[in-house]
Amino acid sequence: MGEGIQPEHLNDESLGRVLEKLYDAGLTEIFIRVPLSAADRFGVKMDSFHFDSSSFHVHEDYGTGTDDEASAQSGLITITYGYSRHQRRDLKQFILDLMWSGHGDIPLYLRLAHGHEVDSAMFRTLMADLNKQWQIDALFVANAALYTGERLFW
Repeated sequence: MGEGIQPEHLNDESLGRVLEKLYDAGLTEIFIRVPLSAADRFGVKMDSFHFDSSSFHVHEDYGTGTDDEASAQSGLITITYGYSRHQRRDLKQFILDLMWSGHGDIPLYLRLAHGHEVDSAMFRTLMADLNKQWQIDALFVANAALYTGERLFW
């Protein structure tokens, strides 16, 4: 781990403090800064990005999932019922959005979302926000949910 780090330094309390600091700093911002720095250092082209979402179902009871406004204000996602790609409508789920570089397959963006979120409704918004934040001119590639007649042109 590094010079001066002893095994007794690594425990649940120290891990908890690190995780709290990461959360306070903003995981999405950290997740974006680190790979962008790596891409810059290693000369990875940033002219195309691939974007997709996946749903993950869970087998535990995570509450009713009906208080979206309170979840949004707290920054928490709602694990709830939604369209199930796994045909498990009996299980609650959450969504993971991921974007990676077309050259080098470096993950550049990670976002967790509510279990009932529809990717076709969010892809355009997320890509526009990322393009605005990074101020880049790039090609975005996504699944067919992005490419509908009404969404084809920004």
